[in-house]
Amino acid sequence: MGSESVKVVVRCRPLNDREKALSCKMVLSMDLQRCQCFIEKPGAVDEPPKQFTFDGTYYIDQPLNRCIL
Repeated sequence: MGSESVKVVVRCRPLNDREKALSCKMVLSMDLQRCQCFIEKPGAVDEPPKQFTFDGTYYIDQPLNRCIL
């Protein structure tokens, strides 16, 4: 095997119309500089958010051609 590697990039999309109609809440936040995302469990105020690190991130208001890698 060679020295191949895979880069993993995550994209956070805005809530769609159905999710808005159901009064869904955004449970994901991102640190774009560190390429990390944090997922909060709804209703679990005592639990810290789950943390994930990626090679790159896109956030809701970030143009797709401006990915941070």
